Amino acid sequence: MNKNLLMAAAGMMFVVAGGASAAELVKVASFVSPKSIGVTKVIKPWMEKVRADIGSSAELKGFWGGSLGKSPVKQYELVKNGVADVAWILPGYTAGQFPEMQIVELPFLVDNANEAGLVVQRLHDAGHQTGLGAVKLLGAWATSPNLLFINKPVKSVADLKNLKIRNAGSVGGYWLGQMGAIPQTMSAPKMTVALNRGTIDGGQQGWTGMRTFKAMGLVTHAMDLPLGAIPFFLGMNKKKWDGLPKNVQAAFLKHGGETIARNGGKAYTDAVTQILSKNAQAKKLTIVKPSGPEFDKLVANSKKTVHSWWINKTKNGQEVYNKTVKFLADIRKNG
Repeated sequence: MNKNLLMAAAGMMFVVAGGASAAELVKVASFVSPKSIGVTKVIKPWMEKVRADIGSSAELKGFWGGSLGKSPVKQYELVKNGVADVAWILPGYTAGQFPEMQIVELPFLVDNANEAGLVVQRLHDAGHQTGLGAVKLLGAWATSPNLLFINKPVKSVADLKNLKIRNAGSVGGYWLGQMGAIPQTMSAPKMTVALNRGTIDGGQQGWTGMRTFKAMGLVTHAMDLPLGAIPFFLGMNKKKWDGLPKNVQAAFLKHGGETIARNGGKAYTDAVTQILSKNAQAKKLTIVKPSGPEFDKLVANSKKTVHSWWINKTKNGQEVYNKTVKFLADIRKNG
């Protein structure tokens, strides 16, 4: 009897030891600092809410500051190849892959970060998911609209002629070309280096980007025009997603989607307000804000040229544009 009991006990121990498995590890990555807006105000809050829902069903671990890959242009590849399970992805750095998301980069279309993020999310939810492939979108958000930051005196868009200006994506580059400037395609960190070396005259960037990449002290003027927002999304390796328990998938989506879009929108809007009121370098800049007939003409010409150019070059461009206009009307009416 004792022998049988011992064998049974040993069998139970084997089952427990063999059957127990560590919680599924989900590696969440960002190429920027853990103190950045996107990490502190969007990604970490999402992770915390998910953890509260799933308990020990999975373990979410952050890998910040590029510890899984420092290049901003390689984040999609990191997720696609499974180096990171989830990452903060910038569509603008993967040229041509996410055409529908690019629409919020159009000048004079979105007024703020909340609008931009919700448009990207709603386009995705409406079935415009070109380019995702092996990556699942968990939630999209965006910056506040870009401005122009210049290191020499400018009074109007006419003064941009022949200036070398960093463009934020191909849409920004096309608009700058229409204004007579010479677009310079480069990442935000490289823009700071180029400004410091004097090889460019300015850049298309947001207030938060200028602060994050330490470029504020390298310019003297800011031309305040809503020149399109920079879209982001939290993307997950599709194979990894498919292997997660259903309750974990449900939690990821419950706290993703438009929740992420709105959290990101508020975070970037609040950050701009803080920068303008408290940042010493920002206060030193001369703000140029075209208005009146000059502004109206600029908006009309930009829509006639840049918006039409984007519609014509994008598959289903008119359909996406029309949906975006409807989404914006609803967001502006209902919040």
